[in-house]
Amino acid sequence: MEASFYPSITPVSVANIPSKEKLLETMVPLIEESESWPLGTKYEEKQWHLATQTFWKSRTARDGAAWHGRVSEHSKESIGGFEPFWNGLGVNHSPNEKEYVIQIYRRKSCFFTEASHRWSPELDGVKLLKTINDDQEIWALHYALRPPASNRLFTVLFTIHLTTDESTGLRTGYVLSIPVDVASDHSLASQEYQATRGYYSAISRVRELPDGGVNWRCVIVYLGVLCK
Repeated sequence: MEASFYPSITPVSVANIPSKEKLLETMVPLIEESESWPLGTKYEEKQWHLATQTFWKSRTARDGAAWHGRVSEHSKESIGGFEPFWNGLGVNHSPNEKEYVIQIYRRKSCFFTEASHRWSPELDGVKLLKTINDDQEIWALHYALRPPASNRLFTVLFTIHLTTDESTGLRTGYVLSIPVDVASDHSLASQEYQATRGYYSAISRVRELPDGGVNWRCVIVYLGVLCK
């Protein structure tokens, strides 16, 4: 029987990676729950014709840190529709995370919270450490932070899932991210960046809208991302 799992700042061992089914079972209800979390600041980005609403959930013993989130809607004209948006975020998540960190990810990702608006971490290195299957990969991410904060290493399992509503034909995509400890696998550990280790779990949900745009909701719980 598969071990119990809950997304938090505690890494899972590379020897005990949760299945895609287990991650969906646990993490999809959490992002749905976030629709009722207390609201934070709403940011207007006029150059993108975009409004980003932040929200949050208080820390619990199970989470290990507070959850933060953001939600925004993107018109078909601004992104080209669901498919190119999903291909960038879901299909090629980490490479595109680096390529579009200025235009998309740094401003509109899970890291767009009250703190990140001030610190603006920059993802300046990504490595694919291991492909588990077509929907699950382990990546090493290196973030450069402004002094006096130190740079951060995140070793993360990315899991993607795409569904289509049978009645409407509209699609919903998920990117599920959890921290992974690869210390027990020397071949993987030797490829990691040299930096202060951080941990995060995140859930991104991309919903296709009837007008061709998308609703992008993301929640994250983190340790060592933005703090000194």
